[in-house]
Amino acid sequence: MRDRSSLYQQIGVNAAKRATLFPGFGQLSNGETFKAAVVIALFSFSGALLLLMLSSSTPPVGAWWIVFLAILPPVIWGISIYDAYRVAIEQRKRDAQRFNVAIMTTLRGIDLDNNSFEEITMTKNLSRLGACLVLSRSMHKDSPVSLEFEGRERVRARVVWTREASADEHLVGMELLSPLKQFT
Repeated sequence: MRDRSSLYQQIGVNAAKRATLFPGFGQLSNGETFKAAVVIALFSFSGALLLLMLSSSTPPVGAWWIVFLAILPPVIWGISIYDAYRVAIEQRKRDAQRFNVAIMTTLRGIDLDNNSFEEITMTKNLSRLGACLVLSRSMHKDSPVSLEFEGRERVRARVVWTREASADEHLVGMELLSPLKQFT
């Protein structure tokens, strides 16, 4: 199996870049709305309190409070960036975890001869984000397809790789364009 650490790292970097724009944006991109709201509130409150203290002609607190309030927003921001990076990688690893299951699947697409087809086949393995299918034909890389798993969920996908397993069987790797909802 290929090492996917650089792919996971890039996904983490993208989330960290969003968090760099403003604390909490990385958490929002990871789907963690409550955590994002807490980060945004803490950052905004501590920054506003610092500005209020600095704008006062006679600060009502000691200098150490002002130093603490000056350090707190950058610390919150840094933690937000690190958390967005770490959580994005963990989520992608969890969603990409493959399970060796044989599920009857209806595949609709276009083969190498540019003929539309519908084939009922079996999965070799499956994750929330992808599937490996055993087909009687080969397909072009990046070909759009439609998959229906055991008559339940229909998803759109694209071919990411294809290999000949035998004279009449081809292994085809699919990337699902949206994660499976009914995946357990």
